[in-house]
Amino acid sequence: MNYHLHENGWTVIVDNFDLKKSTQEDINLIAKLIAKYTCVVLRGQFLSITEELRVLKMFKDPEPLYKNTDPDFKQYAADPDQDPEGIMCRVTGELRDSKPGLAGWNEELVWHCNHTHREDRRPIIWLSGIRGTMGSRTSWNNTILAYADLDQEMKDKIKDIKCIYAGGMKLAEDRGDPKYLSGVWTPPLVHINLANNVGMYFSPLQLHSFVGMSKEETAKITTPLFEHVTKEKYLYHHDWEDGDIVIAEQWLGIHKRWPFEGMPNRLLHRAALDFPDQNYT
Repeated sequence: MNYHLHENGWTVIVDNFDLKKSTQEDINLIAKLIAKYTCVVLRGQFLSITEELRVLKMFKDPEPLYKNTDPDFKQYAADPDQDPEGIMCRVTGELRDSKPGLAGWNEELVWHCNHTHREDRRPIIWLSGIRGTMGSRTSWNNTILAYADLDQEMKDKIKDIKCIYAGGMKLAEDRGDPKYLSGVWTPPLVHINLANNVGMYFSPLQLHSFVGMSKEETAKITTPLFEHVTKEKYLYHHDWEDGDIVIAEQWLGIHKRWPFEGMPNRLLHRAALDFPDQNYT
């Protein structure tokens, strides 16, 4: 497998590789690249549902967004018949039984990452462009680089901070009652991943507050920190074409979708995955 780094110095672009022919060794290499650089891009991957599922299952523990017993399963599943586990969900404004898929609105889908509030979260998000993607854009950031550039005063300030995250995509205020906040998982803000990269597990949309701080005290840190981690030099902007796949780690980065009027015709597949068992250091 051949690859090179994007001009930003950290996004991996895989060259002339066909995922239909991929082996477990290939997927393990891609996983190592994700752990090291956070984001891997493959173009020209026109996979059938069966072919896409085969690749996804070479990662570890792909997680359905909805169980097939959930009433929303058929709305969100990419293909309920060929993928009865619902490993892939459809990201689109296209209607099925009068309902859109995940994040089907035309407006911006603001910076976020996967299941921040769950300790058993899958840290990799797979997005594959199926059709109608031309003209849409998704951006990712890299907090490894952003953390390295922090001054020592800020590093000292955040080194022991732990986060309280709200469930799902709801704003933190919607889940801020004391009963919900008691006993929740409180991950550290400064995170070291499988490849021993130091960055930040930081998704402001889903953050309620830092442990031991009020929301006002938390905001005094998160406001300048968010401005820092979304500086242009820490971003990768992907302008979609059909057949593109972007696979990104969600420990040390978040992503956003820019506004797009073509959402009723745009279809992406989304899957949440874990890293295959292997040495990443």
